[in-house]
Amino acid sequence: MNTNRLTWRELLFFVGKLHSLSMRIVFHRKMIFMFCGVLAYYAILYAIAIWRPGEGLSVEQALHVLVEVPGTVLAIYLTMDLVSGERDKDTLEILFSTAISHYATWAVRIVSISAALFVTLMAMSTISYYFFAEFPYILGGLNACIPAFFMIGATFLFSVLFRSGNAAGMLAVGLLIGILLSTEAFEDTSYYLFLKPFAPPSDLDTSLWINRVVLNRAGIAILGILFIFLALRRMIEREKLL
Repeated sequence: MNTNRLTWRELLFFVGKLHSLSMRIVFHRKMIFMFCGVLAYYAILYAIAIWRPGEGLSVEQALHVLVEVPGTVLAIYLTMDLVSGERDKDTLEILFSTAISHYATWAVRIVSISAALFVTLMAMSTISYYFFAEFPYILGGLNACIPAFFMIGATFLFSVLFRSGNAAGMLAVGLLIGILLSTEAFEDTSYYLFLKPFAPPSDLDTSLWINRVVLNRAGIAILGILFIFLALRRMIEREKLL
């Protein structure tokens, strides 16, 4: 019997420690700024809602303005310096010299960001439900996670392709602005990032609409995974990153 093999308990312990370390590295002071930014954003919108009570938000507007768009912005903020931060701290080379696969190392960090965003978006969706507009906040929060994950993948890819985290953030914001500007052209198609799942067309059968929503959400999630995979493949060429 091989006594050097880790038990399941030891393996889970080390995975948990790696996840905890990754959380501290990735979110160093970022969570405070993120919380303050979200709080200020909601406070401004709530003040506007009080001063102009006749201009309330519909279900689709509440989900889009209060959860989806802020969620993608937070995804960019948390991911933009994921690689450049390691480079600035001269720890990127160390990550490639560890015994753990660099795929596993970066996958844990991506999962950490995704998990933090999931919790944040579910909380934002719940707050939006109680303070702004009534909508299925659990499904709304889950739906908002898909565009946020897509933006995580895109921003991570940009951060690998370019040396500056600011450049990656600017490109990701430019991509987001381009998507928002193209709303009128794509919002009624099956390819829109912010597809409105709770506003089915009146001339479309319910089952067909559900299929469209599922395919749209699955396709966007797969694109996010593809972006992450391409970024990890690119990172193998270390001499181009350091």
